[in-house]
Amino acid sequence: MRLVFAYLSVFIIQANIAQTLNSLKLEYPKDDVVTLALTRHLDITESRGKLNITETFTKKDFYLTSNRLSYANESIDYDSFESIEQVNAYTSSIANGKTTKQFVKEFEDKDVLIRGIFFNDRKKKSFSFPNVTKGSTTFLEYKKKIKDPHFLPSFVIGKSFPIKSVELSVSFPNTVKVAYSTFNLDSVDVDFKTSKTDKHTTYKWILRSVPKINRNYDFNPIYYLPQVFIRIESYNYKGKEKSVLSNPKDLYLWYNSLIKDINKTDQTELETLTHRLIKGLKSDEEKIKAIYYFIQNEINYIAFEDGLNGFIPRDAKNIYTNKYGDCKDMANILNEMLKYAGITSYLTWIGTRNRPFTYSELPTPMVDNHMITTVKLNDEYLFLDATAKYLGFGYPSPFIQGKEALIGISDSEYKIIKVPEIDPEKNVTTIHSNLQIEDKALLGYHEAEFTGFEKLNMLHKLQRKDDDDLDFLQSALKFGKKRTKISEIAYQNLKLINDTLQIAFNSKTYDYVKEIDNLIYLKPHLDYNLKSEVVKAEKKKFDKKIEHKFQKNFITTIKIPENLKINSLPKDVTFENPQFNFKITYALSGQNTIVINKQIMVNTLKVSVVKMDKWNKFIKGLNKVSKHSIILEKQ
Repeated sequence: MRLVFAYLSVFIIQANIAQTLNSLKLEYPKDDVVTLALTRHLDITESRGKLNITETFTKKDFYLTSNRLSYANESIDYDSFESIEQVNAYTSSIANGKTTKQFVKEFEDKDVLIRGIFFNDRKKKSFSFPNVTKGSTTFLEYKKKIKDPHFLPSFVIGKSFPIKSVELSVSFPNTVKVAYSTFNLDSVDVDFKTSKTDKHTTYKWILRSVPKINRNYDFNPIYYLPQVFIRIESYNYKGKEKSVLSNPKDLYLWYNSLIKDINKTDQTELETLTHRLIKGLKSDEEKIKAIYYFIQNEINYIAFEDGLNGFIPRDAKNIYTNKYGDCKDMANILNEMLKYAGITSYLTWIGTRNRPFTYSELPTPMVDNHMITTVKLNDEYLFLDATAKYLGFGYPSPFIQGKEALIGISDSEYKIIKVPEIDPEKNVTTIHSNLQIEDKALLGYHEAEFTGFEKLNMLHKLQRKDDDDLDFLQSALKFGKKRTKISEIAYQNLKLINDTLQIAFNSKTYDYVKEIDNLIYLKPHLDYNLKSEVVKAEKKKFDKKIEHKFQKNFITTIKIPENLKINSLPKDVTFENPQFNFKITYALSGQNTIVINKQIMVNTLKVSVVKMDKWNKFIKGLNKVSKHSIILEKQ
């Protein structure tokens, strides 16, 4: 009887596993792994005026197939504001009707390397779940101690595979005031409830059926993923209220407390240098430019993220001596030198366009990730970012356009000002081309000019190019085709103080002049800007990101040989839309010269989903008319 019962038990267990597997496969037919349950709980307590904060994390993954066993290699991320404790991880499998647990025995702490950052304090505890295969379940549980109440963990929910159930919660004594900000929760099925006793309060969110991260986002995924951010506003100790992060003012006061002791060493050398740089300069603008361009040229940008040192600028004189610094260092030395020049300037915190939050929505360090210097000149705020090597004076960095800047006016006063979006008329590429026909080839002499962000982009491309790369301009300008040869390139005004960069070059293009039935067909448009910018169907559900507004002008003059005459010119074409448009005109100048004016303008930093069809129509229309031919005939 016992043997029969044992066989029956094995059969029931195997049947249940098979049923679970089949049920999940029906629910997630295209996935290899699913997170069955994810919980993250913050526990906040207060003892003798100090806050103690612990996060408890648990996760249960089920492997539907053996196709993605690489997901069994996991890690727990942390930094100097956190410590990892009590890690428990194991694989659960069914073999011969028995459930076995194989525990992870080896954990390795590693530095996290982040592209573009020279040094940071981020680490990860890496490990691998043992013997994972189809039908396996992996379990992970750990506790994380939070050392600073300004840096509570972010509950950003999204993975490379779907999540069946998520529970997020925070518990705290009623002497502590806790607030929360939520984003994109309307994209999932969610329940929220509050539990309160005489001494404690708990907030809890339950999310169901969270889809895997969509790889078709143009903006940072944080624009779309479900998120809950917890922050401690204040807490009461012995009848006194201690503020933490209740509003933007608290955030600013904390930021300001971190920088109150900077530049305490002897700065005489830096002050002397400043006076030498501005000697003979009369206007404030001239002085600001001289110092700004000096920092851009002489101080190398190297990113550091090291605990609170990631928030505190290094000593200005030491930055000058070492000739390098990160964003806050370069903002600090620029601010300090402007002070010596008699220019009122301000250290400024700001988030890049990768952070979609405002200071009122989320008054925590999550809202910003960058520091610059702000001056007020002619009643206008100028946002100076010396980390952008080739950025022209008066322009903010492209990646902070439209973002809120937290400007530190004094120890207690600040302003929040939105950075302007630079108009397309200030970011212009203009190419003047003189073309002529020679032996069925199209010869050209071209002069290109770049201003604003168009100049910035080209200078960055020039910095990265190989010295002998003759095909560079073709790809950088999106000008010329496969059968175009570019030669005799000349660069002018490469220095930052020049507002306009100039590049002259010659070209020879084959197959753009063809003879068919005694008629000569000439394709005059050598540029292929925006050709590949049609948004594909799978991406049309999300906004399209534009790095900066711009205008591109192509003025093309074509000299017709004396043995040919014009049979017909293409019709003028216009595509009108306030956010993106183009216009192409054809005109005769004398008997044998054709002048083509082509203008393309993009006047937005984002193409919204509702405008996507119009955008595609714009691109397709531009591509179509750029293929039009001029028809010539022999005379």
